[in-house]
Amino acid sequence: MQSHRNPTRRNRNIGTAKQGHGEANQLVIPDQLNRPYWLSRVGDCRVEEHTIGGWMIRFVIEANALGCVHPSTVPDVLRVLEALPQSDWAGLRTIVFRQPTRKQLILRPAWGRLLYDTTVAKANGETLAVGPVICLDAVQVDKVMVWSTSLDPDLSQELERLRSDGHDVQRSGRKFSISINAASARNTQLYRTLLHEIGHWFDWLSKVEEPSAKGGDRDALERAYFARPKSEREAFAHRYADTQRAILETRGIIPFDQS
Repeated sequence: MQSHRNPTRRNRNIGTAKQGHGEANQLVIPDQLNRPYWLSRVGDCRVEEHTIGGWMIRFVIEANALGCVHPSTVPDVLRVLEALPQSDWAGLRTIVFRQPTRKQLILRPAWGRLLYDTTVAKANGETLAVGPVICLDAVQVDKVMVWSTSLDPDLSQELERLRSDGHDVQRSGRKFSISINAASARNTQLYRTLLHEIGHWFDWLSKVEEPSAKGGDRDALERAYFARPKSEREAFAHRYADTQRAILETRGIIPFDQS
């Protein structure tokens, strides 16, 4: 029986992603020692130590590169921490002002994040801190972020938060252009991101640290904490940040000029 297949006809998938074309050239952030990129060792940096209410806080400040700046300063962060209940951030002893790599800026730009348990070390292996860490990333100011207009509810809310922080948000066709400047970046990172990450830590204290200190099974508590939907954990941190920001604004503590 004669086959109807024409061997000279080109497979429509040849040279496309369906057959793996371009996989070897994909821009990815390499892991170091099988750790996520945000746990990689810090580069050229300086270390400062400050005391708040008898608690010593260590700041690790990486040198800037790639046109980035640290929107917030150490005095800025100290002023916010001093205004918050110390019980909300008990156990947090390290703040890292990170300098992202070029690939991280392209693929995973972030204002900051909380690491529940990590080791911060220099390239030569010198350990700078161990335990929970809040990272605040350097950003490229005078940069335009482009978002699609097809946003889910969470991203729509984030867009409104960015607008309220002072970023210039413009719509053109099916894209949003978000222009960042030094002042708007500071508003986002200092008055929202920092409070948001402390909100995550306060959540962790309430659901893991405090119950385990009273005799609870720590492993089970940790599993239960991370088993919660990410949306639930993010919603808690957003509520905490919104509440504390409103309180600090009412008390006239924020906003304040950069130190």
